[in-house]
Amino acid sequence: MVKRKSRRLGLNPIGWIEEFSDSGKFEYLYSNEEVSVMTGIAKVRGEQVAFYAHRPSVNQGFVCSRGADAIADLIDHAFEKQIPIVAFMASPGVSVDEGIVSGDHYTKVITRNIKYSGVIPQISVIIGTTMGAPAYSATMTDFVLFNKARSTLMVTGPAVIEKVLGEKTTIRELGGSEVHASKTGIADFVDKDIATQISRAKRLVSFLPQSNISHPQKRLALQASGEVPVIPRETKTPFDIIELVNSIVDNSEFMSFKHSYGPSLYCLFAYIEGRPVGIMANNSFIKAGALDCESASKSSRFLKLCDAYNIPIITLIDVPGFMPGSAQEHHGLLRFGAQLCQSMQTNVPRLSVVVRKCYGAAAFILMQTRNQGGDVVLALENSRVAIMGLDGAHSMLEERGIEVDEQSYFDKYERPEIALENGIVDEIVATEDIRERLAHYLSLAKNKEDYNKLEQRHLIIP
Repeated sequence: MVKRKSRRLGLNPIGWIEEFSDSGKFEYLYSNEEVSVMTGIAKVRGEQVAFYAHRPSVNQGFVCSRGADAIADLIDHAFEKQIPIVAFMASPGVSVDEGIVSGDHYTKVITRNIKYSGVIPQISVIIGTTMGAPAYSATMTDFVLFNKARSTLMVTGPAVIEKVLGEKTTIRELGGSEVHASKTGIADFVDKDIATQISRAKRLVSFLPQSNISHPQKRLALQASGEVPVIPRETKTPFDIIELVNSIVDNSEFMSFKHSYGPSLYCLFAYIEGRPVGIMANNSFIKAGALDCESASKSSRFLKLCDAYNIPIITLIDVPGFMPGSAQEHHGLLRFGAQLCQSMQTNVPRLSVVVRKCYGAAAFILMQTRNQGGDVVLALENSRVAIMGLDGAHSMLEERGIEVDEQSYFDKYERPEIALENGIVDEIVATEDIRERLAHYLSLAKNKEDYNKLEQRHLIIP
């Protein structure tokens, strides 16, 4: 085992691994002063984790064929040991000096990223500028972590772009954390600095199972510290659903996945009574909580991650439907909505709570009734479940000579009791009882099928 005195993080791979490892200890599997890659095994919160790190001080971090082979061997080792792999990345690409040889060897890495996608957790920690083949490799892993200070990720750098296209740009404008957080959606988490970014990697390793045939570890149950909110009945009044989340999850703590991308739907990792869960929740402050192309794409990937790593899914629904408009339709709303519909067919338990409004096709995708293989659908008192809200239905009802106001429409079409009577909703609950009822159903829920062979069930879509 190696233990070194803690040093400044910066672009210092030893410092990254010390920060990541329990007591700063780790074991080398491959280290060569002439090669810009080091690999090894560390313990993180008591569990073994495979890691590799680029060394920017060696050949500027360019990866030669020996370095690529070392990474590929490490990924195979992680698969054989059934342990996660974490990459600390700061490389401008494959070795130019070696020519096509280094590129060909690096395809071994990308092939293994794909082969083991959804089998063993793969986490990329983008410490510094990462380009070319390593950037593609990072994008294919399960989680991509950025820091605001140094992280950039791109195919080619500004110098090449200016020479080929005459376009002047900067590293940050091309692939900085803000770009990948809000525009491309590649950044799953963005933290303020390297130390916080590495701490995030440790939290993820602790949250996830060692592989897709094991289950995430339960932890000591903690009470939620947030107060139960008052939910406005008026469906057009924005409501901060995070207040509800804070009253449900342990210690009111969660990790928000792709927080700035597709912000009309939150995707959160949290614990309820010590059990790891994935939570999707509509954000009515953005597009009234409607699903659009970005939120549908984000949640599809989130669902694939939860399904691969045996994390039950909870959906907190306050949705008016899919986002209308030619911009969304032309961008592929049907395709992204269909991806979400497919991704909802999981092996892991799916629990839903109708919080306030539940309208349209988006509602039924999120609600996951028993007809769709869902496990439990709860509805809050006075919530609304219908094909559409009054605004959408009013003109159609008028054409048929049916006059309704808000109260009569609610009584005839939206009351959660109607959904309960028709077997769409399983139970109507009070807001203060949601945590207890979800914990109860989580304790009963099981995967649809038990897997015991370490093999890929589905890819984690980039």
